[in-house]
Amino acid sequence: MLAKRIIPCLDIKDGQTVKGINFLDITEVGDPVELGALYAKMGADELVFLDITATVEKRKTLSELVTRIAKHINIPFTVGGGISSVEDVFG
Repeated sequence: MLAKRIIPCLDIKDGQTVKGINFLDITEVGDPVELGALYAKMGADELVFLDITATVEKRKTLSELVTRIAKHINIPFTVGGGISSVEDVFG
């Protein structure tokens, strides 16, 4: 039997967690640091952070925000959007 895993994905735009359908009708739903910590506390197995506008805006992901989130969780953390190398995120 396959194990079930809970892996929330935080879509980030302008430093805030957002929700939408196919990246349309996007609305802010909260602070990504607080939401990441809440998901970790609630038992999520992993957290995914996706900077949904980094690639389109031709910029690197929000590394300061990634660092802040990582300090508040104790679960695996995946980052996407605007990344072409590890140095893009962690210098």
